[in-house]
This record gives sequence, C-alpha cells and structure tokens, in this order.
Amino acid sequence: MVATAPTPTGTTPPTVDAARGRTVRVAAVAAVSVAVGAVALALPAWPAGEDMGSTHYMGLLAANQPWNLLLFMAVPVILAETIAVSELAILFRRQVSLVVTALNRYAGLVAGFYFLGVVVYLTRHAVVPLTTSGGWRGPADLVAVGFYLLGVVPLYGMALLETRVLGAGWDDEHRLKVHATLVGLFLVVAHVAMIAGMLDPTVLGWQPTHVMDDGSSMAGMTH
Repeated sequence: MVATAPTPTGTTPPTVDAARGRTVRVAAVAAVSVAVGAVALALPAWPAGEDMGSTHYMGLLAANQPWNLLLFMAVPVILAETIAVSELAILFRRQVSLVVTALNRYAGLVAGFYFLGVVVYLTRHAVVPLTTSGGWRGPADLVAVGFYLLGVVPLYGMALLETRVLGAGWDDEHRLKVHATLVGLFLVVAHVAMIAGMLDPTVLGWQPTHVMDDGSSMAGMTH
C-alpha cells in the first residue's frame, strides 16, 4: 500500500481536470497581462506640468488636470474602495446578494490588470528616467513613488485570486481571508504613498538645485 501525503488545511486534492483548467487559466491570465503591459509600453509619455519642487508623486497627480488625477489616483482608489466595502459585507454577512459578490470579484479583476498597466507605464516613463538621470528628490520621493507602485502586489494578487490562478485548491474561507488581507495591504501601501507624496521633499534632506547655462548649479531653486 502506497502512502499519500496529507492535503494541507484549506485545500482540496487536485484532479486531472482541475490541473488542466488551471493551466488554461494561467495561460489566459499571462496573455492578458502581456497584452496590458504591451499597451502600457506603447503609450507615449504625457507632457509634464510645471515643476513646483514637490515629490514626483504629487507632480504626477497635479499635471494634466483632471486626467492624471483620474487615471492614476481616482480609478485605482475607487476600485479598491469598492472591493473593501463589498468585502466587509461578505465578511459580516457571508450570505450576500449575487450583485455584491460579482461587484467584489470584477472590481478585483479590473483593478489588478489596470494597475499592472499603470506600473508598467510609470516604470518606463518615470522610474527609469529618474533613476538614470539621478532625478529622485530624496527619501520622501522614493517612498511615495515606491509605495504607490507596490500597490500592484495586492491588486494583481487579487486578480490572480479571482481567476483561481492563485489558490485554486483553497476553500472559500481561506480564499476570503487571503482576499481580505490583500485589500488591507493595498490600503496600507496606498496611504503611505499619499502621506509621503504630500510631504515637502526638503523635510527629509533633499536640496533643490538649478543648473545654469554654463553648467554650474544654484542651490534653492527647482526651475
């Protein structure tokens, strides 16, 4: 008699059909992710607004009003808040209407893939140029942008969870716990980004300079 390994708590034993279904889901999610990334890479850089010496996080949201604010802040935050509110209803009542569960699921799917595109776009047009040119404005700037981009981890994780690429064998209770944890994690990183982004970067030691026509630098100026 051959002994079988016990199934971990919160999971169900995999079957051939389940494994085949997971392969199809992984392929579909990978294809969508690549497509989203390709579109984000193909998009041109939006023109920047006037440099007021704030963090690049605030500069991004202040430029091209109201579009940057809508695309980079309002859309992901509204989706995340929708997930959070519907998540609370599910956690407290468990038996909720199909509308609430569908809203929770599809908001997670849209948020994950949408924010993946945002991260790819900003990595190409902001993170790489700022890093290669030494344009970061001290710790506040790095924390604000870094934590904003970290939001892709919980949001994309939720998309993987909703498509069953992640946790396909988990039971509903375990999946709900992980989903709620990811929601909380996004809210934490998003608020850290907001707080650091609104901070004057000179508070944490950054010294603004202006490069003159002859190549010399003048302290205390940003434009």
